Amino acid sequence: MKKVYRALWSYDVQKTEQWLADMAEQGLIFERLNRWTRCFYFQEQEPETRTYRIAYEKVSSSVLPKTLQAEGWEKVASAGNWEFSANTQPESAIRTSPGREGIVKHNQFLTYLLFPMVFYFGVILLNFIVSMFSAWVLEGGSNIVESPMWIVTYLFFTFVLGSVIFGIYSIVKIKRTNKELQGNETLDTTSVHETRDKQSENELKKAGRWVTKVKFGWMYSPDKMEQWLESMEQRGFNLYRVNRIGTIFHFVKGEPRRIAYRIDHQRGPTQSYYAIHQESGWNEKFKSYSSIENWTIWSKAYEEGEERPQLYSDQSSRLKHAKRIAFTYSALFLPFVAFYLYLILLNITRAEVSNSFTWNMTAVHFVIVLMFGSFVFRTWAYYGRLKKGKTAWDG
Repeated sequence: MKKVYRALWSYDVQKTEQWLADMAEQGLIFERLNRWTRCFYFQEQEPETRTYRIAYEKVSSSVLPKTLQAEGWEKVASAGNWEFSANTQPESAIRTSPGREGIVKHNQFLTYLLFPMVFYFGVILLNFIVSMFSAWVLEGGSNIVESPMWIVTYLFFTFVLGSVIFGIYSIVKIKRTNKELQGNETLDTTSVHETRDKQSENELKKAGRWVTKVKFGWMYSPDKMEQWLESMEQRGFNLYRVNRIGTIFHFVKGEPRRIAYRIDHQRGPTQSYYAIHQESGWNEKFKSYSSIENWTIWSKAYEEGEERPQLYSDQSSRLKHAKRIAFTYSALFLPFVAFYLYLILLNITRAEVSNSFTWNMTAVHFVIVLMFGSFVFRTWAYYGRLKKGKTAWDG
Protein backbone atom coordinates (compact mmCIF):
# COMPACT_ATOMS: atom_id res chain seq x y z
CA MET A 1 0.00 0.00 0.00
CA LYS A 2 1.38 3.40 -1.04
CA LYS A 3 0.21 6.69 0.49
CA VAL A 4 0.45 10.05 -1.33
CA TYR A 5 -0.42 13.43 0.20
CA ARG A 6 -2.22 15.83 -2.14
CA ALA A 7 -3.49 18.92 -0.30
CA LEU A 8 -5.54 20.85 -2.87
CA TRP A 9 -6.60 17.99 -5.11
CA SER A 10 -10.25 19.10 -5.23
CA TYR A 11 -9.34 22.54 -6.64
CA ASP A 12 -8.64 20.92 -10.02
CA VAL A 13 -10.49 17.60 -10.27
CA GLN A 14 -9.59 17.13 -13.93
CA LYS A 15 -5.90 17.32 -13.08
CA THR A 16 -6.47 14.89 -10.20
CA GLU A 17 -8.29 12.47 -12.53
CA GLN A 18 -5.37 12.54 -14.95
CA TRP A 19 -2.95 12.02 -12.05
CA LEU A 20 -4.89 8.94 -10.91
CA ALA A 21 -4.82 7.59 -14.48
CA ASP A 22 -1.05 8.15 -14.67
CA MET A 23 -0.58 6.34 -11.36
CA ALA A 24 -2.59 3.37 -12.70
CA GLU A 25 -0.29 3.14 -15.71
CA GLN A 26 2.62 2.91 -13.25
CA GLY A 27 0.94 -0.01 -11.46
CA LEU A 28 -0.52 2.00 -8.58
CA ILE A 29 -4.30 1.51 -8.48
CA PHE A 30 -6.29 3.99 -6.42
CA GLU A 31 -8.05 2.36 -3.45
CA ARG A 32 -9.31 5.05 -1.08
CA LEU A 33 -9.00 8.66 0.09
CA ASN A 34 -8.81 10.09 3.58
CA ARG A 35 -10.44 13.45 3.01
CA TRP A 36 -9.29 14.81 6.39
CA THR A 37 -5.59 14.07 5.94
CA ARG A 38 -5.81 14.61 2.11
CA CYS A 39 -3.98 11.33 1.55
CA PHE A 40 -4.59 8.99 -1.38
CA TYR A 41 -3.92 5.26 -0.90
CA PHE A 42 -2.83 3.01 -3.78
CA GLN A 43 -2.52 -0.74 -4.20
CA GLU A 44 0.44 -2.03 -6.19
CA GLN A 45 -0.82 -4.18 -9.10
CA GLU A 46 -0.10 -4.76 -12.76
CA PRO A 47 -0.10 -1.51 -14.77
CA GLU A 48 -3.33 -0.84 -16.64
CA THR A 49 -5.07 1.95 -18.51
CA ARG A 50 -7.90 3.56 -16.53
CA THR A 51 -10.09 6.59 -16.96
CA TYR A 52 -11.19 8.24 -13.71
CA ARG A 53 -14.10 10.55 -13.00
CA ILE A 54 -14.70 12.40 -9.74
CA ALA A 55 -18.19 13.47 -8.67
CA TYR A 56 -19.69 15.28 -5.70
CA GLU A 57 -23.10 14.02 -4.61
CA LYS A 58 -25.01 15.14 -1.53
CA VAL A 59 -27.12 11.98 -1.70
CA SER A 60 -24.69 9.13 -2.17
CA SER A 61 -25.48 5.67 -3.50
CA SER A 62 -23.50 2.46 -3.20
CA VAL A 63 -23.93 1.71 -6.90
CA LEU A 64 -23.81 3.79 -10.04
CA PRO A 65 -26.86 4.30 -12.30
CA LYS A 66 -27.38 1.49 -14.81
CA THR A 67 -26.61 3.82 -17.73
CA LEU A 68 -23.13 4.44 -16.34
CA GLN A 69 -22.61 0.78 -15.51
CA ALA A 70 -23.48 -0.09 -19.10
CA GLU A 71 -20.69 2.26 -20.20
CA GLY A 72 -18.21 0.33 -18.06
CA TRP A 73 -18.03 2.68 -15.09
CA GLU A 74 -17.38 1.23 -11.64
CA LYS A 75 -17.34 3.04 -8.32
CA VAL A 76 -13.91 2.49 -6.77
CA ALA A 77 -13.98 4.75 -3.70
CA SER A 78 -15.97 7.35 -1.81
CA ALA A 79 -15.04 9.88 0.86
CA GLY A 80 -17.87 11.89 2.34
CA ASN A 81 -19.80 13.30 -0.61
CA TRP A 82 -16.89 12.69 -2.99
CA GLU A 83 -17.22 9.70 -5.30
CA PHE A 84 -14.52 8.19 -7.50
CA SER A 85 -15.37 6.05 -10.53
CA ALA A 86 -13.08 4.26 -12.97
CA ASN A 87 -13.47 2.83 -16.45
CA THR A 88 -11.06 0.42 -18.14
CA GLN A 89 -12.45 1.00 -21.63
CA PRO A 90 -10.60 3.27 -24.08
CA GLU A 91 -11.58 6.87 -23.41
CA SER A 92 -12.62 7.32 -27.04
CA ALA A 93 -15.26 4.60 -26.58
CA ILE A 94 -16.84 6.22 -23.51
CA ARG A 95 -19.95 8.22 -24.37
CA THR A 96 -21.41 8.87 -20.91
CA SER A 97 -19.61 9.91 -17.73
CA PRO A 98 -20.64 10.90 -14.17
CA GLY A 99 -22.01 14.44 -14.00
CA ARG A 100 -20.09 17.52 -12.94
CA GLU A 101 -22.98 19.59 -11.58
CA GLY A 102 -22.34 18.62 -7.95
CA ILE A 103 -18.68 19.70 -8.13
CA VAL A 104 -19.60 23.03 -9.72
CA LYS A 105 -22.15 23.80 -6.99
CA HIS A 106 -19.73 22.68 -4.27
CA ASN A 107 -17.04 24.97 -5.69
CA GLN A 108 -19.47 27.88 -5.83
CA PHE A 109 -20.30 27.33 -2.17
CA LEU A 110 -16.58 27.38 -1.33
CA THR A 111 -16.16 30.74 -3.04
CA TYR A 112 -19.08 32.12 -0.99
CA LEU A 113 -17.03 31.26 2.10
CA LEU A 114 -13.67 32.35 0.72
CA PHE A 115 -14.74 35.79 -0.51
CA PRO A 116 -15.81 37.07 2.95
CA MET A 117 -12.61 35.62 4.44
CA VAL A 118 -10.45 37.48 1.91
CA PHE A 119 -12.50 40.63 2.41
CA TYR A 120 -12.30 40.56 6.21
CA PHE A 121 -8.61 39.76 6.42
CA GLY A 122 -7.89 42.19 3.59
CA VAL A 123 -9.48 45.04 5.54
CA ILE A 124 -7.56 44.03 8.68
CA LEU A 125 -4.35 44.04 6.64
CA LEU A 126 -5.23 47.42 5.15
CA ASN A 127 -5.98 48.80 8.61
CA PHE A 128 -2.56 47.61 9.83
CA ILE A 129 -0.83 49.29 6.89
CA VAL A 130 -2.76 52.54 7.39
CA SER A 131 -1.95 52.50 11.12
CA MET A 132 1.76 52.08 10.41
CA PHE A 133 1.65 54.82 7.79
CA SER A 134 -0.12 57.16 10.20
CA ALA A 135 2.37 56.43 12.98
CA TRP A 136 5.53 56.80 10.91
CA VAL A 137 4.59 59.50 8.40
CA LEU A 138 1.66 61.57 9.61
CA GLU A 139 2.57 61.53 13.30
CA GLY A 140 6.34 61.66 12.88
CA GLY A 141 7.15 58.13 13.91
CA SER A 142 6.45 56.14 17.06
CA ASN A 143 8.44 54.60 19.88
CA ILE A 144 8.66 50.81 19.78
CA VAL A 145 8.79 49.23 23.21
CA GLU A 146 10.64 45.95 23.37
CA SER A 147 8.38 43.14 24.47
CA PRO A 148 8.24 39.36 24.02
CA MET A 149 4.58 39.83 23.01
CA TRP A 150 5.68 41.30 19.66
CA ILE A 151 5.99 37.72 18.42
CA VAL A 152 2.20 37.46 18.73
CA THR A 153 1.79 40.53 16.52
CA TYR A 154 4.20 39.16 13.92
CA LEU A 155 2.49 35.75 13.91
CA PHE A 156 -0.94 37.35 13.57
CA PHE A 157 0.25 39.56 10.71
CA THR A 158 1.76 36.51 8.98
CA PHE A 159 -1.49 34.59 9.47
CA VAL A 160 -3.59 37.43 8.02
CA LEU A 161 -1.29 37.93 5.03
CA GLY A 162 -1.15 34.18 4.38
CA SER A 163 -4.95 33.92 4.61
CA VAL A 164 -5.41 36.68 2.04
CA ILE A 165 -2.92 35.10 -0.38
CA PHE A 166 -4.39 31.62 0.10
CA GLY A 167 -7.94 32.91 -0.31
CA ILE A 168 -7.18 34.77 -3.53
CA TYR A 169 -5.34 31.76 -4.96
CA SER A 170 -8.21 29.44 -4.03
CA ILE A 171 -10.86 31.67 -5.59
CA VAL A 172 -8.94 32.06 -8.85
CA LYS A 173 -8.20 28.32 -9.03
CA ILE A 174 -11.76 27.25 -8.24
CA LYS A 175 -13.34 29.67 -10.70
CA ARG A 176 -10.98 28.45 -13.43
CA THR A 177 -11.86 24.83 -12.62
CA ASN A 178 -15.59 25.55 -12.77
CA LYS A 179 -15.17 27.20 -16.13
CA GLU A 180 -13.37 24.12 -17.46
CA LEU A 181 -15.93 21.73 -15.96
CA GLN A 182 -18.74 23.65 -17.61
CA GLY A 183 -16.99 23.28 -20.93
CA ASN A 184 -16.07 26.96 -21.34
CA GLU A 185 -19.59 27.50 -22.63
CA THR A 186 -20.04 31.05 -23.77
CA LEU A 187 -22.16 32.87 -26.27
CA ASP A 188 -19.42 34.64 -28.16
CA THR A 189 -21.79 36.60 -30.38
CA THR A 190 -23.24 38.43 -27.37
CA SER A 191 -20.34 38.44 -24.95
CA VAL A 192 -19.96 41.77 -23.17
CA HIS A 193 -16.20 41.24 -22.92
CA GLU A 194 -15.52 40.71 -26.62
CA THR A 195 -12.63 42.57 -28.19
CA ARG A 196 -13.72 46.05 -29.17
CA ASP A 197 -12.66 48.00 -32.23
CA LYS A 198 -10.16 50.39 -30.67
CA GLN A 199 -9.87 52.39 -33.87
CA SER A 200 -13.60 53.11 -33.82
CA GLU A 201 -13.40 54.19 -30.19
CA ASN A 202 -10.52 56.54 -30.96
CA GLU A 203 -12.49 58.07 -33.83
CA LEU A 204 -15.47 58.63 -31.54
CA LYS A 205 -13.21 60.30 -28.98
CA LYS A 206 -11.66 62.57 -31.62
CA ALA A 207 -15.14 63.52 -32.80
CA GLY A 208 -16.13 64.48 -29.27
CA ARG A 209 -18.86 61.86 -29.10
CA TRP A 210 -17.26 59.73 -26.38
CA VAL A 211 -18.55 60.24 -22.83
CA THR A 212 -17.30 58.42 -19.74
CA LYS A 213 -19.07 58.27 -16.39
CA VAL A 214 -17.91 56.66 -13.14
CA LYS A 215 -20.41 54.92 -10.88
CA PHE A 216 -19.39 53.28 -7.61
CA GLY A 217 -21.64 51.02 -5.53
CA TRP A 218 -24.55 51.00 -7.96
CA MET A 219 -25.41 47.41 -7.01
CA TYR A 220 -26.64 48.61 -3.61
CA SER A 221 -29.46 50.56 -5.30
CA PRO A 222 -30.05 48.78 -8.63
CA ASP A 223 -33.40 50.45 -9.32
CA LYS A 224 -31.78 53.88 -9.18
CA MET A 225 -29.03 52.68 -11.51
CA GLU A 226 -31.64 51.42 -13.99
CA GLN A 227 -33.33 54.83 -13.90
CA TRP A 228 -30.01 56.62 -14.47
CA LEU A 229 -29.06 54.45 -17.47
CA GLU A 230 -32.46 54.95 -19.10
CA SER A 231 -32.34 58.71 -18.49
CA MET A 232 -28.94 58.79 -20.20
CA GLU A 233 -30.42 57.00 -23.23
CA GLN A 234 -33.35 59.44 -23.36
CA ARG A 235 -30.86 62.33 -23.43
CA GLY A 236 -29.03 60.76 -26.37
CA PHE A 237 -26.15 59.12 -24.48
CA ASN A 238 -26.11 55.55 -25.76
CA LEU A 239 -24.36 52.99 -23.56
CA TYR A 240 -21.45 51.51 -25.51
CA ARG A 241 -19.65 49.35 -22.95
CA VAL A 242 -18.82 48.92 -19.26
CA ASN A 243 -15.35 48.15 -17.92
CA ARG A 244 -14.68 44.73 -16.43
CA ILE A 245 -15.14 45.73 -12.78
CA GLY A 246 -18.36 47.60 -13.51
CA THR A 247 -17.43 51.09 -12.32
CA ILE A 248 -16.73 52.94 -15.58
CA PHE A 249 -19.54 53.40 -18.12
CA HIS A 250 -18.75 54.53 -21.65
CA PHE A 251 -21.41 56.27 -23.73
CA VAL A 252 -21.61 57.55 -27.30
CA LYS A 253 -23.47 60.77 -28.13
CA GLY A 254 -26.25 59.79 -30.50
CA GLU A 255 -30.03 59.90 -30.84
CA PRO A 256 -32.37 59.57 -27.85
CA ARG A 257 -33.56 55.97 -27.50
CA ARG A 258 -36.16 54.09 -25.52
CA ILE A 259 -34.07 51.42 -23.84
CA ALA A 260 -35.22 49.50 -20.79
CA TYR A 261 -32.47 48.49 -18.39
CA ARG A 262 -32.76 45.79 -15.79
CA ILE A 263 -30.11 44.82 -13.23
CA ASP A 264 -30.34 41.24 -12.03
CA HIS A 265 -28.36 39.27 -9.47
CA GLN A 266 -28.01 35.50 -9.38
CA ARG A 267 -25.88 33.00 -7.50
CA GLY A 268 -24.01 30.77 -9.90
CA PRO A 269 -26.10 31.48 -13.03
CA THR A 270 -25.96 28.80 -15.71
CA GLN A 271 -25.52 29.38 -19.41
CA SER A 272 -29.22 28.65 -19.91
CA TYR A 273 -30.01 31.67 -17.71
CA TYR A 274 -28.30 33.96 -20.22
CA ALA A 275 -29.70 32.08 -23.23
CA ILE A 276 -33.31 32.39 -22.03
CA HIS A 277 -33.12 36.16 -21.59
CA GLN A 278 -31.23 36.67 -24.84
CA GLU A 279 -33.84 34.68 -26.74
CA SER A 280 -36.44 37.03 -25.24
CA GLY A 281 -34.67 40.02 -26.80
CA TRP A 282 -32.54 41.17 -23.88
CA ASN A 283 -28.93 42.23 -24.49
CA GLU A 284 -26.23 41.55 -21.92
CA LYS A 285 -24.33 44.82 -21.31
CA PHE A 286 -22.32 43.81 -18.26
CA LYS A 287 -21.61 40.67 -16.24
CA SER A 288 -19.67 40.78 -12.98
CA TYR A 289 -17.02 38.33 -11.86
CA SER A 290 -18.01 38.25 -8.20
CA SER A 291 -18.50 34.87 -6.62
CA ILE A 292 -20.71 36.26 -3.90
CA GLU A 293 -23.26 37.75 -6.26
CA ASN A 294 -23.22 37.69 -10.05
CA TRP A 295 -24.63 40.97 -11.34
CA THR A 296 -25.84 41.35 -14.90
CA ILE A 297 -27.04 44.52 -16.64
CA TRP A 298 -29.65 43.77 -19.31
CA SER A 299 -31.04 46.15 -21.93
CA LYS A 300 -33.95 45.94 -24.36
CA ALA A 301 -35.31 48.48 -26.85
CA TYR A 302 -39.02 49.30 -26.99
CA GLU A 303 -41.21 51.66 -28.98
CA GLU A 304 -43.19 54.66 -27.84
CA GLY A 305 -46.56 53.58 -26.49
CA GLU A 306 -45.27 50.14 -25.50
CA GLU A 307 -45.07 49.11 -21.87
CA ARG A 308 -41.60 49.18 -20.40
CA PRO A 309 -40.19 45.62 -20.73
CA GLN A 310 -39.78 43.64 -17.52
CA LEU A 311 -37.13 40.98 -16.99
CA TYR A 312 -39.38 39.08 -14.58
CA SER A 313 -43.17 39.09 -14.53
CA ASP A 314 -43.14 37.71 -10.98
CA GLN A 315 -42.38 40.57 -8.58
CA SER A 316 -42.02 38.16 -5.65
CA SER A 317 -38.87 36.69 -7.23
CA ARG A 318 -37.23 40.11 -7.41
CA LEU A 319 -38.28 40.83 -3.82
CA LYS A 320 -36.75 37.53 -2.69
CA HIS A 321 -33.49 38.35 -4.46
CA ALA A 322 -33.41 41.83 -2.92
CA LYS A 323 -33.89 40.41 0.57
CA ARG A 324 -31.09 37.90 0.03
CA ILE A 325 -28.78 40.68 -1.16
CA ALA A 326 -29.60 42.79 1.91
CA PHE A 327 -28.81 39.91 4.26
CA THR A 328 -25.62 39.05 2.37
CA TYR A 329 -24.19 42.56 2.49
CA SER A 330 -25.32 43.03 6.10
CA ALA A 331 -23.39 39.92 7.12
CA LEU A 332 -20.41 41.19 5.13
CA PHE A 333 -20.26 44.82 6.26
CA LEU A 334 -21.89 45.09 9.72
CA PRO A 335 -18.99 43.34 11.52
CA PHE A 336 -16.69 46.05 10.16
CA VAL A 337 -19.06 48.79 11.26
CA ALA A 338 -19.09 47.34 14.78
CA PHE A 339 -15.30 46.82 14.80
CA TYR A 340 -14.42 50.36 13.72
CA LEU A 341 -17.01 51.91 16.02
CA TYR A 342 -15.28 50.03 18.82
CA LEU A 343 -11.90 51.49 17.72
CA ILE A 344 -13.37 55.00 17.68
CA LEU A 345 -14.82 54.60 21.19
CA LEU A 346 -11.55 53.07 22.38
CA ASN A 347 -9.61 56.04 21.04
CA ILE A 348 -12.01 58.45 22.76
CA THR A 349 -11.63 56.56 26.06
CA ARG A 350 -7.84 56.66 25.81
CA ALA A 351 -7.95 60.38 25.04
CA GLU A 352 -9.85 61.02 28.27
CA VAL A 353 -7.14 59.24 30.22
CA SER A 354 -3.97 60.42 28.45
CA ASN A 355 -5.27 63.75 27.05
CA SER A 356 -4.05 62.73 23.58
CA PHE A 357 -6.28 62.07 20.61
CA THR A 358 -5.15 60.51 17.30
CA TRP A 359 -7.26 62.47 14.85
CA ASN A 360 -5.85 60.85 11.72
CA MET A 361 -6.79 57.25 12.51
CA THR A 362 -10.10 58.25 14.08
CA ALA A 363 -11.03 60.12 10.90
CA VAL A 364 -10.11 57.09 8.79
CA HIS A 365 -12.17 54.81 11.02
CA PHE A 366 -15.13 57.20 10.88
CA VAL A 367 -15.02 57.27 7.07
CA ILE A 368 -14.97 53.44 7.00
CA VAL A 369 -17.99 53.28 9.31
CA LEU A 370 -19.91 55.70 7.10
CA MET A 371 -18.96 53.85 3.91
CA PHE A 372 -19.84 50.34 5.09
CA GLY A 373 -22.89 51.58 6.94
CA SER A 374 -24.18 53.29 3.80
CA PHE A 375 -23.81 50.04 1.84
CA VAL A 376 -26.00 48.19 4.32
CA PHE A 377 -28.55 51.02 4.51
CA ARG A 378 -28.87 51.29 0.73
CA THR A 379 -29.49 47.56 0.24
CA TRP A 380 -32.23 47.51 2.87
CA ALA A 381 -33.69 50.74 1.46
CA TYR A 382 -33.89 49.06 -1.95
CA TYR A 383 -35.63 46.05 -0.41
CA GLY A 384 -38.04 48.40 1.38
CA ARG A 385 -38.91 50.20 -1.86
CA LEU A 386 -39.64 46.89 -3.60
CA LYS A 387 -41.71 45.63 -0.69
CA LYS A 388 -43.84 48.78 -0.75
CA GLY A 389 -44.11 48.54 -4.52
CA LYS A 390 -42.45 51.91 -4.89
CA THR A 391 -39.02 51.88 -6.55
CA ALA A 392 -36.94 54.79 -7.81
CA TRP A 393 -39.15 54.78 -10.92
CA ASP A 394 -42.16 55.84 -8.89
CA GLY A 395 -40.43 58.87 -7.46
